Amino acid sequence: TKLILLDSLLQEINLHKMGTTSDTAVLTRKLAAVDYNPTRYVAEISQRCVGGEEILAQRKMIQSLSDDTSNLLKQNVYQNYTQFIETAKEISHLENDMYRLSSMITEQRKFLTGLLETSILGDTVPLTHTLEQEDPQPEEPEPKASNRQEDGRRLLLDLMEKVEGGRDVIDIPNRFLLYDGDLIEMDTNDHSALHRVHIYLTNDSIIIATWLREKRGPVRFKLSSQYPLTSFAMVNVRDLAGVSNAWKLLVTPEPRLFQCKDAADKKEWLSAYEDAKEWQKSGGIAPKPKLKPVKKEPKVPSNPFSETESEGDPVKEEEEEELPEWLQELPDTLDVHIAQREFEAAMEIIKEAETDMESRDDTQTVRELKEANQTRKDTLIQVLRSELKLTPDKSLQGGPRTARRAVFLLSGLGRQSEAKDLFLSHRTALLRHNVRSCRAEGNTSQYVHRIGNTFFQQIAETSREFDKCFPGELTTSSSLLMWVEEEVEWFAEIVDKQIFSTHAPLPSIADCINRLRGQAKKLLSLGLDVVFLLDNRLQAGIERIVCEARDKAVEAVKLRWGEETWLPHNPGSRSGLEKCLSDLNQAGIASAQTFVNDEGVLDLTTNSVSFGLSYLTLTDQLLLLFTPGTRHLVNESLVSVLHAQLRHLDQAVRSEKVEGASKNFIMKNSAFLLDTILTLVEHKYQTKTGSDCPKLSKLHTNYSWLKEGKGPVTKYQDNNYV
Repeated sequence: TKLILLDSLLQEINLHKMGTTSDTAVLTRKLAAVDYNPTRYVAEISQRCVGGEEILAQRKMIQSLSDDTSNLLKQNVYQNYTQFIETAKEISHLENDMYRLSSMITEQRKFLTGLLETSILGDTVPLTHTLEQEDPQPEEPEPKASNRQEDGRRLLLDLMEKVEGGRDVIDIPNRFLLYDGDLIEMDTNDHSALHRVHIYLTNDSIIIATWLREKRGPVRFKLSSQYPLTSFAMVNVRDLAGVSNAWKLLVTPEPRLFQCKDAADKKEWLSAYEDAKEWQKSGGIAPKPKLKPVKKEPKVPSNPFSETESEGDPVKEEEEEELPEWLQELPDTLDVHIAQREFEAAMEIIKEAETDMESRDDTQTVRELKEANQTRKDTLIQVLRSELKLTPDKSLQGGPRTARRAVFLLSGLGRQSEAKDLFLSHRTALLRHNVRSCRAEGNTSQYVHRIGNTFFQQIAETSREFDKCFPGELTTSSSLLMWVEEEVEWFAEIVDKQIFSTHAPLPSIADCINRLRGQAKKLLSLGLDVVFLLDNRLQAGIERIVCEARDKAVEAVKLRWGEETWLPHNPGSRSGLEKCLSDLNQAGIASAQTFVNDEGVLDLTTNSVSFGLSYLTLTDQLLLLFTPGTRHLVNESLVSVLHAQLRHLDQAVRSEKVEGASKNFIMKNSAFLLDTILTLVEHKYQTKTGSDCPKLSKLHTNYSWLKEGKGPVTKYQDNNYV
């Protein structure tokens, strides 16, 4: 039994050694296994190894295996390096063969195309006797669009074989070539030559390719940049010192300058660009070529041997007048000025050209220049329109000079009416944007003051700018007044919603209206009476508020008389008395101290004191709302409230419901209402309106018997009679 146990123990030790991967071959197989997991392998090693020595041994073995693998990899790289070089050479040779094969296929295609287009019968030659006929000379046949497109497409396919990266250019099936050539790109600042380029102008784009230093087969150029036709402009550049036969490509972010080999090549480039724009405008339909004027030649005699009878009187051909250089380059010059936003210079050149061409004969060249000048003029007008039209992506924070410049230019181009409308539309958008930008912070009065200040400042600025843009134009002043009326109507709607639709109290509404009228009066110095427009628009809301305030005041009078005790007003303490006297003084009653008796109380009822304070406050608020349109309603409200108080006093005296109050006490209260309150109200009314209120004076006359202690007079029940 002991021997068996010993044998099994030795087997376990051997298995344990195998589990720790003492054999390098076993370790290599484990690490190279498909399902090898580093985390799991480390966990197994940690469990099976006893002590740190075995783990270090495993680490040394793995490190040794890593070094051996790295050395083998380096040896394989060194051994295969020669093969890599030979393979690269073979690939280069194969690429050259492919280019040659492509060139052969292209030549074969050209040859086959030429065979298909060759006519079997050939072209017919016109007979000589047809020259003797006096038929008008036939016009040059127009080139067919299909032939031009096919030839341009075929030529573009051939040329793109020489451009590296040109495969993407020919992917668009309807793209064809209009013109190409070698040019020199120059620096726009110092006009120094940068490098040679080859440019291809197609019907929808311009393609710029640079020369390759190392030629690879038929490839000679490398694609550098490509611009769609709608994103650039090709303009002429005048011959200056260091620059000749050049044209500029206006693209973003910076323009580029190219020099042609001669003036004829430059003319061909500019003509091809005009053709490309015509193709773009016509949507792919071939533009009609411009017919050159045909000069009439003298009739050829039928007999070549007969003597000419007109040798002594030769036929003089009419020669067109030679135009100055600046007029010949008019379209290109205007394109440059418009593209560089030099609108003033463009306008001056347009006017000068119109004046100059009006004095010249109506020849074909002059007609073409007039048409080109009108086209550039329409383009300039459209650009100026866009300067004044506001779009969501355009900032509204531009100053008044931005609009003033465009207005001046449009007026100079004969579009004064349109400039006026665009200017006022621009100011409308700016005004409403600024008003809406005011934050609704604070109470209603503060917010209305802010938006009113912003609104009337914009109105004043618009009026000043209008006078600057259209000085001395009386016919356009009516449009400004109509614009002001529309804007006041829009602003009054905002004020109406903010004040009258929120159930604001009467003091707040009166303060808002007073501030707005004060701000509007500042525009009188500019000749704008906006106060009348504002009052007229807000009159309905003001009348409603005044009626509500009047009805509430009359109802309060009724409630106070229902609680009347005919006792002197006792504030309760010395401080209370001082506060009551201070309130009366602030309301405008300077003689309030005379109503205090020896006992430290007022010889007035609580009803009289409360009514006096509330009625004076109501008077101040109603006078803030006083306008020519609300004059009748304000007068009627002031009379109605005071008459309600006096009528209740009259009824109490007549019915002897004074509950033991002395006659002297009743006379003091009556005198307080008639001599103090009513007199103060009449003074405030006179100061505010500059006139008297007859109905208030009648109240003073009709109720004077109350303060005099006399018997009652005729009883007045009807307010209208009073």
